[in-house]
Amino acid sequence: MKIRIATMVLAACWISLPSSAVAVVPTPGEMGEARRWTAAKFEGVPQPSLPETNGRPTDAGPFFSFTYANRPSTEMLATWKLERASRKLGERRTERTFTYTDSKTGLVLRCVGIEYGDFPAVEWTLYFRNTGHQATPMLENVLPLDMSLSASNRPSPPVLHYAKGALCSIDDYAPVDMALKPGTRVHLQPGGGRSSSEVLPFFNVDAGETGMILGIGWTGQWAATFSRDADGPVRVQSGMALTHLKLRPGEEIRTPRMLALFWRGQSERGNNLLRRFLLTHHRPHPNGKPLVLPVLAGGWGGTAAAEHLKTIRRIVQPNLPIELYWIDAGWFGGEPWWKNNGNWPVRHELYPQGFRVLSDSLHQAARRLLLWFELQRVCRGTAWAKFQDRPGWLLELGPGTPEYKQHNMDWKIPHGDPRWVLWESRRSQIAEDDLLWNMGEPSARRFLTDWLSARIDEFGVDWYREDFNIAPLEFWRHADAADRQGITEIRYIEGLYAMWDELFARHPGLAIDNCASGGRRIDLETVGRATALWRTDWPADAIHKQCHSFGLFRWVPLHMTLGGVLKKGNEYEIRSGMTAGMSVELPPEDNADSARQAQTLIEQYRGIQKFYYGDYYPLTPYSQRAADWMAWQFDLPERGEGMVQAFRRPQAPSESTCAKLHGLEPGTVYTLKNLDVPGATEMTGRQLMDVGLSVVIKNRPGAVIVTYEKKS
Repeated sequence: MKIRIATMVLAACWISLPSSAVAVVPTPGEMGEARRWTAAKFEGVPQPSLPETNGRPTDAGPFFSFTYANRPSTEMLATWKLERASRKLGERRTERTFTYTDSKTGLVLRCVGIEYGDFPAVEWTLYFRNTGHQATPMLENVLPLDMSLSASNRPSPPVLHYAKGALCSIDDYAPVDMALKPGTRVHLQPGGGRSSSEVLPFFNVDAGETGMILGIGWTGQWAATFSRDADGPVRVQSGMALTHLKLRPGEEIRTPRMLALFWRGQSERGNNLLRRFLLTHHRPHPNGKPLVLPVLAGGWGGTAAAEHLKTIRRIVQPNLPIELYWIDAGWFGGEPWWKNNGNWPVRHELYPQGFRVLSDSLHQAARRLLLWFELQRVCRGTAWAKFQDRPGWLLELGPGTPEYKQHNMDWKIPHGDPRWVLWESRRSQIAEDDLLWNMGEPSARRFLTDWLSARIDEFGVDWYREDFNIAPLEFWRHADAADRQGITEIRYIEGLYAMWDELFARHPGLAIDNCASGGRRIDLETVGRATALWRTDWPADAIHKQCHSFGLFRWVPLHMTLGGVLKKGNEYEIRSGMTAGMSVELPPEDNADSARQAQTLIEQYRGIQKFYYGDYYPLTPYSQRAADWMAWQFDLPERGEGMVQAFRRPQAPSESTCAKLHGLEPGTVYTLKNLDVPGATEMTGRQLMDVGLSVVIKNRPGAVIVTYEKKS
């Protein structure tokens, strides 16, 4: 492959996305915007009359709503007792709480907010508690987010930026941009009760020079509506898709967690502030250290332990920098694995000595073990199905439930593909045989937590892979009484978080791989606890992986996909799967030369892994076409370095592309290096941002990585 970086660009760059020379750190203006909003909403401090600014939330009125006893909250709250409190949670966070009490029925509404001192961000959750001696009147349509954003005084309408969720297709995480013209109403919610199935629960309301990032923390069926009447402001509403319930005496419920992050400038700046915020405040910390995703390899759980040991030796003996070994489904019960969830004894014929022989060999070589479980889906006829005898432990579908394929895993495999028959069979089997473990039943959750914690100790598990190949929504709703709609979902989600948090308390070094038929449970609450190491169940080729990365990088920093076989000549496939961590396959050849190739390719990735934790800029338009190029940039402005990845796809006719970079210092000279060719070249930040970086790839398909750093 012949690749060169042009030292001077004579031809015009045909990629002309806007560039920026501003480092992505919160500005005083952004911090001031967040402070004013928090003071008005949480502290009740009157704000001075300010000129209207596009995208600024209006200061008047509450930022949430609900209906109680058939009356809207806006009519009642003025008559309820209001109390406020605040306390510092360390140097960078302040908890701000206000409480409304209805003296007539004993309902207490408590809003707990977190104001961040290092980001223009505020989070909050509502809690409703019945302090009375009888059931409350009906509480419904609870929206922890209900506010308006100014949209006037600008020539074009605001734009709503968001991404599709996991669809098991090339469309996973595809960017969506929608103009919020007068009369527009956009209603979004995930499919089947998994929070990032079909739609990712992060949004950017872009008013041109100002805007707001919104995030939802709810690993269930949230909903969000963006609407605009006439030429008025944009109204944003979000919460659970369905709440219609009475609270019993002493009972308390919570809502989804909401995030508002204020930005000024360009919309990509807002997204990069979100990335930085999530890495700073919503990042797993096993053993108290911020998680850096691993380089991992592994195999199928239905493979004998002796074969796993051979693979582990292939990693350990040449000291390949692979730190995590993954064992997937198939190690328990019997075949087929998807009909044996609930039969959890280790298959003795495959693992006669259990898992300790594997985890011990990994730990002795300073490696770790990841093991797959799917405990919350229980198949009828298995040992755990007997727990139906224990009231409330298992949930089931009701008569008349829509066909499984309409509300469960949406395997978007084209008809005619040989895998279609397999997945169709699998879907119908799961539909017929599934029960759902009820995480909202305290005794059931304690049993599951204790059982899993014991297996973590017994097996020597370092990463717990929680899969969830079931759409829970219909199970939840079938369990609800007419006057308790939403309660099963609420208790389930609370129980899920409680189990994960208890596991961390018992096993401080534990990390969780968050899988749900791929990345279908990615949200503000999960990203701080767990990471999607398998972001899609689509058996993706390189173009699919590029498209998935292009979209998801913008919103969530930590995620992974399959990188490819570690073999020279496979760089296009491997680089298409590089993210904040890398999943790899060992080459089929087991010899010194193949080991050296694998070592070189991993070390090359290790050299650039840090950039995936920086600011992200798309450099080309999003495209699924095999005839197009795709490119992006990661920038570490505090360190004065970054990288560009560019992909020439199999049918791309042009040998070159040109991209204008972002975030650089105009007057600074940068040294650029192509990882595949010796030597270096130099360009100023102004040249790279205004004229552009030209990359030539002779072969197709092909991939190039160009690093840059300030010249010393």
